[in-house]
Amino acid sequence: MNARWFSWLLVLGLAAGPSAVQAADNELTAAEKADGFVLLFNGSDLDGFRPCSTLNYCKWIVEDGAIRTCLFGGRAKYVPPGHLYTAKEYENYVLKVDVRLPPAPKDTHSGIILRVGGTPPDAEAAGLEVDIYGAGRRLGPNCTGSFRHELRAPSKNAVKTDGEWNSLVIAVNKNLIQVELNGEKINQLDLDEWTTAGKRPDGTAQRLTKLALKDLPRSGRIGFRDDHGSPVWYKNIKLKPLP
Repeated sequence: MNARWFSWLLVLGLAAGPSAVQAADNELTAAEKADGFVLLFNGSDLDGFRPCSTLNYCKWIVEDGAIRTCLFGGRAKYVPPGHLYTAKEYENYVLKVDVRLPPAPKDTHSGIILRVGGTPPDAEAAGLEVDIYGAGRRLGPNCTGSFRHELRAPSKNAVKTDGEWNSLVIAVNKNLIQVELNGEKINQLDLDEWTTAGKRPDGTAQRLTKLALKDLPRSGRIGFRDDHGSPVWYKNIKLKPLP
């Protein structure tokens, strides 16, 4: 990691080790409260979230203090894929999320969509997404911590196996996006370097073709992808707004 990014992480408080004082699930520590974090998920219901405008909550349930994607069976009927969004919009922030994946070798696909724009939100055309895949995925452009549409693979496959919880931290600050998984910095983007729709900074083609990354919305709702595969669980969803 270069000095520019490390200095930025120090300012955000992400380069320090974990706090010695742990809160209960879906609660803020005293340090997090003092640092300006807010809790986005209360552990009991979907208050503060809303579904895609054409769907309802039947693909999303709360169980055992976690939000779960659910495609088949149980309390959920199958409906076409739809995403869950925060009710509020955010611009610059640090987002903490704990994620649990099915034990390997089962596979899944979800993701966290950043600053989605449009009405209704258009996650495909106007949103940057951090991928969440099953633990059995090999390191590459389609594993946990990658930027969707094969924009950039992570430097390491740091996801835990055997159904353990993973700690994900995403820092979104103007044009700079940084991803940390289980305490390791694994991916980053400078949106201002991506100046042409459908092209990478080096001129090669990329799949997010409708907008250049530098022209993506700089504020919007945060989305959770419900796509396909086995369920994914989310808890301890915490956000710190940045100036």
